[in-house]
Amino acid sequence: MAQSSFLGDGKPKRESLGSARLTRAEVAKHCTAGDCWVIVNDRVYDVTGFVDEHPAGRNIILLHGGKDCTKEFLEVHSEDYILAFAPNSFVGCLEGSSALPPKKPANVPVHFDSSKILALKRNVYGDEHEAYRASFRTFLQKYVQPEYAKFEAKGVVDREVYSKMAQEGFYLTLGIPSACGGRGLDWKHNCVVVEEVEDLGCGGLFVNLGNDMVLSYFTESCTDEQRARWLPKLRRGAVLAVAMSEPEVGSDLGQLSCRATPSPNGGWTVNGRKMWISSGAVAELTVVACVTDPTKGAKGISMLVIESEMPGVSCAKRFGKLGKHASDTCLITLEDVHVPRENLVGEEGKGFQYMMHHLPRERLSIAVASMAAARRALALAVNYVHGRAAFGANLGTLQGVQQELAKIRTEVQVGTTFVDRCIADACHKQLSAEAASMAKFFATDLSFRVADRCQQLFGGYGYLKNSPIGKIMVDQRVTRVYGGANEVQLEIISKGLGFKPQRASRL
Repeated sequence: MAQSSFLGDGKPKRESLGSARLTRAEVAKHCTAGDCWVIVNDRVYDVTGFVDEHPAGRNIILLHGGKDCTKEFLEVHSEDYILAFAPNSFVGCLEGSSALPPKKPANVPVHFDSSKILALKRNVYGDEHEAYRASFRTFLQKYVQPEYAKFEAKGVVDREVYSKMAQEGFYLTLGIPSACGGRGLDWKHNCVVVEEVEDLGCGGLFVNLGNDMVLSYFTESCTDEQRARWLPKLRRGAVLAVAMSEPEVGSDLGQLSCRATPSPNGGWTVNGRKMWISSGAVAELTVVACVTDPTKGAKGISMLVIESEMPGVSCAKRFGKLGKHASDTCLITLEDVHVPRENLVGEEGKGFQYMMHHLPRERLSIAVASMAAARRALALAVNYVHGRAAFGANLGTLQGVQQELAKIRTEVQVGTTFVDRCIADACHKQLSAEAASMAKFFATDLSFRVADRCQQLFGGYGYLKNSPIGKIMVDQRVTRVYGGANEVQLEIISKGLGFKPQRASRL
């Protein structure tokens, strides 16, 4: 399904607006991402609906919001470009000018959003999930999108955002049982959250880290006493982290070296380094995988909750990355950190078992986000080729472009359908480790390939730093690595065929 035009508020313009005469002071009031007007050749356009689809990124439009950008715009485009992508955007002319309304384009371009880009209607969500989606989208548009460029520049999302999300039921509280003071929502709500984050171009807001990768250690594996101690922090939106990987150990979690030595006065003294830790610099609580008994291999691994104020915990380095710029990623050093016994998650020696138990849903969460990114990439590309003039027509009139997008659409449909089935299975506690690995491998591999192929259709615009399609591509590249490298996912999948993974001999 397609709609013929789009505006910031999703409502059609009144015909009378086209003949309006506006002062510059009136136009200047419309200067935000949710209400953005610009002046070109004394004509006023409402480009709110195009802010997040501009091929060079939203910032270039917001820089000129409420202002006259005639000189800057005409250096790059003709005025017809505006109506080619936003056909109903004309508002009126400047008061005192001789400007007349522009001619309407001969062919009104179609416009797709990511929810309408596929052939099959998704049926995994109910009315309550869609209402929740609308509420969260409004939240992101109000509290996250306007500040997202700042978060990317700083390399971290403000803690206040997570607190506000928890208060509104979008972070941690949605998964905390109602008996424990949370909302006790089903896991489909978690999926809605990660889909909307991707669909609004805020992929660096790594909200599923807390919701889908860490929270379950507290709600499922901790004792009642521990939950009573930590849940108040979780309910107010504490930033969480999980520390598994090490500088010399990535996906091979059975070979950890971070050591927790028993202390004479009880508990453990922890020494080691943890690598690639998302939110490691700002997390209040970090679930750390440690070796408590080196004689037992994987059965000697335990999970300990390390609190940020404990002496000996430090962020040794924050890494600059190709993508996911709003998510801080760190090397954490643990030096003689005393961890009391009451901070042991579950039972001693069952850490590896707990990690394997929680990883399938974590991997599915990554797959859900990647398929949302793929749908958005496809929608952006389709809309762009319908409006981009080339070779005497639009790019979309070229058979090669049409066939490439048809193939991408088919692949994205297949991936979405499979991941939706996995979501349903997860909510019925029927998700297998194999299926989760299939979803993670297929979705993350596909999303990067889709973004790469769609970026090609944008030409030079797709390679600009703030290009929406370019940001999807660099953000999606890492999804094939974290949550267990995709090569590891293939090993898990192949076990179902009776194969045993090869292992290099120890040197």
